Amino acid sequence: MSTVAGLIPSSSRRRIHKVVLWLKRIGLGLLITVIMLCTTGFIYQAVATEADKRNYPPPGQLIDVGGYRLHLYCVGEGSPTVILDAAFPAQVSNWVWVQSALSPHTRVCAYDRAGHGWSDPGPQPRDAIQHARELHALLTNANVPGPYILVGHSLGGLYVRMFADQYPDEVAGMVLIEGSHPDAWKRLGLPEGVGVDSNMLAVAPTLARFGIFRLRLFPVPLADADLPPQQRAEEQAYFDSAKYFDTLLAVNTVFPLALEQVRQTHDLGSRPLIIVIGGASDNVTGLARELQDDLAQLSSNSATRVVEGATHSGLVDQRDHALQTSATILEVLEAARTGEPLAQK
Repeated sequence: MSTVAGLIPSSSRRRIHKVVLWLKRIGLGLLITVIMLCTTGFIYQAVATEADKRNYPPPGQLIDVGGYRLHLYCVGEGSPTVILDAAFPAQVSNWVWVQSALSPHTRVCAYDRAGHGWSDPGPQPRDAIQHARELHALLTNANVPGPYILVGHSLGGLYVRMFADQYPDEVAGMVLIEGSHPDAWKRLGLPEGVGVDSNMLAVAPTLARFGIFRLRLFPVPLADADLPPQQRAEEQAYFDSAKYFDTLLAVNTVFPLALEQVRQTHDLGSRPLIIVIGGASDNVTGLARELQDDLAQLSSNSATRVVEGATHSGLVDQRDHALQTSATILEVLEAARTGEPLAQK
């Protein structure tokens, strides 16, 4: 019986063999190229991350909170102490204008939540209760006594509400700078998450370790141009790190749980509360404004201030608008000191 090989001329078999051999060589070459590119990217990311650490040391202190450290930066003197809790995924650097405006009047402390800025990653789950407990441990271990004026920007508003619920006797007042409402996602018809595709988030930490985002092969957040050069560079260094993508994934994983936890919190009673809204943000009208007005009901002593021309991030990052935001914090500070109700403007 004839075999298939026997039906193919020997010259053709030799050509087929050569083609197969070349295909194997090409495949091996591609594999080696991929390995070399991944290795180069991994080394590049690691070296650049270490360079960022040297170039941008933490402005504040790294405080142990139970086997890992959180970054705390305090300036000024006086009481109550103002505690600044940033938007997601912002960091201490974003508060530069606000801290400089408040420090002549009282002690003001900005901190990086676990996994943000200069802080170490923290244990799971990264929900609202965990964040509140970590902040309390940070302030206790750093010898920053209450009472506190809590200031939460955007998602930071969720975490300061949880802190006030867990430690009500230590809170003298609150400012929510376009603070997130726990029902906002449902009422606006949005998935409950940090706003990044979950499939992308699942692979982003791995890709980041190979320098894919630092090389701008995929879009990454860019630091706010309204910050001073130093703080803008600090923020970009964080956005280029693998830790940034680890934190995105960790927070997103339990985001619905965090929202539910905040829904269960108590109100502030009569403690002073100011809601700050940007006149050029999406929160100034429509359903988004209704959600901000709803937050004002958290206290019987509340007021709303609109900063004309300010965007959501610009309320903190843009100098002139940040100064107006700072003025609202000083209003709450004065009300806490005197016991006088907030003025209705």
